[in-house]
Amino acid sequence: MTKQQARLRVRLYARLSKDDGDADKESNSITNQLQMLRYYSKEKGFEIIDEYVDDGYSGTTFNRPDLNRMIEDAMEDTQPSGIMVKDMSRFGRNNAMFMYYVEEIFPNNDILFIALNDDVDTRYEDNEMMPFKSIMNEYYARDTSKKIRSVKKTTALSGGFCGSFAPYGYRVDPNNKRKLLIDPETAPIVKRIFEMSKQGNSVHQIARTLCEEKILIPRAYRAMKNGTLETSTGFRFPTDWVGKNVKMILENQVYLGHMVSHKTQTKSFKNRKLVAVPKEDWIVVKNTHEAIIDEETFELVQKFISVKKRPNKTGRPNMFVGLVKCPDCGRNMAFSNPNGREPRFRCRTYARNSNLCTTHAISYDALVKIVMDDIQKHIKNMETLGDQFIEEMRVLSESGGGKKIKQFKQELELAEKRIAEIDSIIMKLFEQNVAGKISDGRFEKMSVTYENEQRELEERRKALKEKIEAEDYKTKNTNQFLETIRKYENVTELNRSMLVELIDSIYVYQAEGIGKERTQKVEINYRFLCESQCGIA
Repeated sequence: MTKQQARLRVRLYARLSKDDGDADKESNSITNQLQMLRYYSKEKGFEIIDEYVDDGYSGTTFNRPDLNRMIEDAMEDTQPSGIMVKDMSRFGRNNAMFMYYVEEIFPNNDILFIALNDDVDTRYEDNEMMPFKSIMNEYYARDTSKKIRSVKKTTALSGGFCGSFAPYGYRVDPNNKRKLLIDPETAPIVKRIFEMSKQGNSVHQIARTLCEEKILIPRAYRAMKNGTLETSTGFRFPTDWVGKNVKMILENQVYLGHMVSHKTQTKSFKNRKLVAVPKEDWIVVKNTHEAIIDEETFELVQKFISVKKRPNKTGRPNMFVGLVKCPDCGRNMAFSNPNGREPRFRCRTYARNSNLCTTHAISYDALVKIVMDDIQKHIKNMETLGDQFIEEMRVLSESGGGKKIKQFKQELELAEKRIAEIDSIIMKLFEQNVAGKISDGRFEKMSVTYENEQRELEERRKALKEKIEAEDYKTKNTNQFLETIRKYENVTELNRSMLVELIDSIYVYQAEGIGKERTQKVEINYRFLCESQCGIA
């Protein structure tokens, strides 16, 4: 047996990852593992063929570069050889895979397996405890994974940052790794991306612009800050922005100052593949750090990136993208240039199946004129009547809304008063029933009647509160409209900025009549006002 040991050729393997626990990191370090394996090999007279190291890889996965290289080398070896590790967990913490290699693959390829600290040596027969130790290694990985998930969830729920690296536009606070600070180098780029989207640029157009200006993509920027840009292999072109990168930034609530966590998770402690978590299950904690983007800009951008910006043959940009809709089917209208004629909009549903809707067609230039005229009408009223117009609009909003609010509040007060009365009546009925003054049947019949009435009143109370909030919101929006439209009092041409800031939607109705009698209704829904209607010949 001594001669066999002296001739044994071995490959040494060491592995370390975060799931090995802080307390064991020092003893499990790559250096300590290799030192132990070398000492044992020298003591037993083994010949070391090669050394293999996987640093930063979990034992639950067997997809590790040096592990795969080692197994491939051993299987291609024409002479018997061995694989030696400090303990079984270094080779792996997945019981099924561990036993598959040690009991199937290795014996069939004349490969021995030695785990020093676990007294496992497949040259001998006394390895009965090996399966049980393998199961315990897997249990340890499962338990550690649960603890890590629990810690991360607690951190997320408290509004702490728990990602591997800060989102583009932010940096991790050097004094508190759970907090985000604005990165002065990249935050302006994030603002610009949102502004370009707000102006109607698609994510692909924005990406193209960033590429042309040779702005580093997020991964390349991180590599540059870490001093590894020249040696990084995770990307081929450091300024190669794509639409997906831009869209991820535009959809991220982190730029509102909110911490968003639990957007992805691994399939299991064995399978590290990331899967998307449903949006309703994300953990969102508001106002945890300084915002880069305001709520209004973010909401506008969400509205427009949800619309597919299909390329058109007109050669002209469509500044109405996402705004023009069909009032009958509700879909966004298509922008086209049929047979070389002037650009126009028409119902997208009709374009696909003329039996499902009507054309609702309107020329692009006609729509530009209608919308611009309507906006200028408001601006002109402001200029002509000045403070009087502003005050009239406010009074109109506040009086109309105020009257409704007053009415709703009166109804709410009566409803709440009656709800309280019913509580008192039911209590008295209960006391009379206990005292034997009314029968159980009579009590049940009367209490059911009052409870049904109270349930209806509670639903009415909820609806009234919602109406009061809605009317109050309208009043505030009127003031917001006046502030916003002031920005464009000197503008003479319609532009994208005006549209996205002032208008929520534009509904184009089917034209009626022919020739000089032809009219078409266009409904402009302002973001802060009630609808405005225009007619064209």
